Amino acid sequence: MHRARPAPLIVEILVLEDGLEAPGAAVVDALKLVNHLAATRGGRRPPCTWRWTASDGQAVRRAGAPPRTRGRADLVVVGGWLARNGPHLDQLVRRDGSVGDRVAAVHAAGGQVLALYTGVALLGAAGLLQGRRAVTPWPFAASMQRHAPGLLPAEDAAWAECEGIWTADSPTLATELLLRALHASGLQDLAESGRSVLLHAPQRQRLAQAIAQGSGTRVAPGSLERARRWLEDHLHEPYSLAATARAANTSGRSLLRHFRATFERTPLQMLHELRVTQARMLLETTYLPLETIAERCGWRDPAMLRTVFQRLTGQSPAHYRERHRLRSERRQWGRDIAR
Repeated sequence: MHRARPAPLIVEILVLEDGLEAPGAAVVDALKLVNHLAATRGGRRPPCTWRWTASDGQAVRRAGAPPRTRGRADLVVVGGWLARNGPHLDQLVRRDGSVGDRVAAVHAAGGQVLALYTGVALLGAAGLLQGRRAVTPWPFAASMQRHAPGLLPAEDAAWAECEGIWTADSPTLATELLLRALHASGLQDLAESGRSVLLHAPQRQRLAQAIAQGSGTRVAPGSLERARRWLEDHLHEPYSLAATARAANTSGRSLLRHFRATFERTPLQMLHELRVTQARMLLETTYLPLETIAERCGWRDPAMLRTVFQRLTGQSPAHYRERHRLRSERRQWGRDIAR
């Protein structure tokens, strides 16, 4: 298990005049979830805290914010402005130039910086993007070149990280980048659990529906897609190449050949991955014993679950449950209700 940080990670959210509100709110929601997950795993104090700071460096009071923590921030979030056009963005950057100097000081001291949308221009004006790979919002490409002529554009990327500086072209990526930054700060387990809860995960979504409602027949285009969906819908049943091939309307030999060529794995290997994904979800969200989880995931005994789970994740089911559970242990229920 990763060593806990000796002190809470301090996240500073900049409140800029004409600034976007949503990125800061998304960051706070993610931090609250991470703190909640830590508490469910027996943590005695929150691993993260945050503060809102105005462009002049003064504290901004917000409802629900924790007591303000002194000391230099470990991570600064620049949500950006709602700029009307390039010249307006240039004006905003000049007005708030001193903010860029404070952000640069945090980075120079070893902290991380997360800039979204037009907030990337502030980093450029502060010299933080010189020779670094970064993402810029396309509507303000000309302005970005003026403020950061030496940046290395990360073309066709939604976000980028370079030497502790995170940039994104959209404010909607605040949650994902915040969790990635927490992962880089030593909160790997909590960040991964936060990603599984807050970010879209198509495979988990499908499996969760199957768990809740029972599997049903779905029509999918293409033989390989039909085979993959068959494996998802019947992962609790004993594996049969012949049955999978029939569902795909092809022969077993043909299915194996094309499956390997497309997915770089056999149908059985994909089935093991699907079963482990479902086992991870059940370990995270239920108190079911390992025997029951093994049965629900299609293994005849817990030993097979342990073997495959260890091979694919590098850890035992018990260790995974301890590190990634999303609910309190039963013995904590009374204390949680009393809070």
